[in-house]
Amino acid sequence: MLNIQPKQWLQIISGSVSGLITGAALLNPIFGQETSLQIVAGLGIFNIILSSISTALTGQAQLVKDVAAMPGVEKITINEKANSTLASVAVDPTVDKVAPIRADMDIVTQTARGNN
Repeated sequence: MLNIQPKQWLQIISGSVSGLITGAALLNPIFGQETSLQIVAGLGIFNIILSSISTALTGQAQLVKDVAAMPGVEKITINEKANSTLASVAVDPTVDKVAPIRADMDIVTQTARGNN
């Protein structure tokens, strides 16, 4: 069976909606000009909402959390070169399997707090 993740479904739906919007002229013979315009306008709004949700769910912090949650991943260690987003994930006590390297704990914690 397909192993498609929820975020991938969002992208598939968004791509399909974009295809329908792009093919708006092809809807005219089927639904008529006025109804086609309403369909395309509704799809456009729906696509904006889907894209916004997708953007929120696919940021760097979420990506690291998703990888950490994958079967077979024991731990992800973060060093002093991490940006504030990644450092925040590393020091978040609610995130399992992601942590700073012991030697870089202070630097990563300061970066997470915005004191880099």
